[in-house]
Amino acid sequence: MPPQRFQPLRVAGRGICCAVGHRAQAAVAAINARVNHFRETGFIDQEGGPVVGGALHDVSIWGEERWHAMLYSVITESLASLTHVSFERVAVVMLSAEPERIGITHEGFGRVLAELMNTRCLSGAGRFHALSRRLAYGKGGIAQALEEISAILCQRGGPDYVVLAAADSFLHAGAIEHYLEAERIATPSNPDGFIPAEGASAVLLSHRAEGRTESLWIEGCATHDDPWRVGCEEPQRALALTRAIRDAAQEAGVEVSALAFHASGMTGESWSAKEINLALSRSLERRVAEFPHSIIAGHVGETGAAAPVLALAWLADAMGRGDGPGRSALLHFAGDDGRRAALVVRFRSPGPG
Repeated sequence: MPPQRFQPLRVAGRGICCAVGHRAQAAVAAINARVNHFRETGFIDQEGGPVVGGALHDVSIWGEERWHAMLYSVITESLASLTHVSFERVAVVMLSAEPERIGITHEGFGRVLAELMNTRCLSGAGRFHALSRRLAYGKGGIAQALEEISAILCQRGGPDYVVLAAADSFLHAGAIEHYLEAERIATPSNPDGFIPAEGASAVLLSHRAEGRTESLWIEGCATHDDPWRVGCEEPQRALALTRAIRDAAQEAGVEVSALAFHASGMTGESWSAKEINLALSRSLERRVAEFPHSIIAGHVGETGAAAPVLALAWLADAMGRGDGPGRSALLHFAGDDGRRAALVVRFRSPGPG
């Protein structure tokens, strides 16, 4: 049997917990205002100065309890509108860091995810749907996760809704030590680096439309693997990201050059900017006067696997605003494991086109 074609997904709810806001409304307002909450952390760089990061404000719990609190918050917020639906009709798909990511305690994170999915539901009304699962795909695996969610929603006996939730953090000793040694964290002597951060986000997804209400729809997505890795001596060719962008646009039935803007998980490292420029130069069907680029990490820092879900949660509000970035967009994300993902989204009413 051929693989099932991706069916557009509607974002029906969202939750955010990050450095600029512990709830979606606050975080969205901060991102729209182009502010950040980057502060000195307790970590020290190799020159003896404090590492600047994007930590949650005024949260005194740490470790697994901190991850649990973030995930609980964003999942609960994303489900707030489902007052008429049994949570047994809702699956939770957890997107987490890729297994090979250095410096993260994967076992501890797995325990947090398992506890959220296997205990009685957040409201005490029952467990989530049996098709709930964890996907350790990382930031570049967002498109693959969405394809699996689309398939889950199409299954006989499947859920009516899926919560895609993600949490990640670079603000722990193992990650800071590794990325400082690799010269990838931004410091006064290394501007070509990222701001380590933490965060969580969730989006409630469905194939179903509700009335004629306008919503954010994910209309195409694609994933390709790139053999190039950060720090390798081979030339960067951006072939995987180019293919992912072209395939996502084809699936959505649009030209890349017809979209209003693009948003990415770029974090400030020059390799990422070079890859994006190469891929767009090959993907835009014709010259456009401008193609604005929204960089979420500029406001919240590098949040890893949470970054693409956070971007969707932000755009679910921002793209519907009169002063927003536009009503159609290309989203693209790159993982250190070589995964390259592209999504095409539009803010529209239900129905074709």
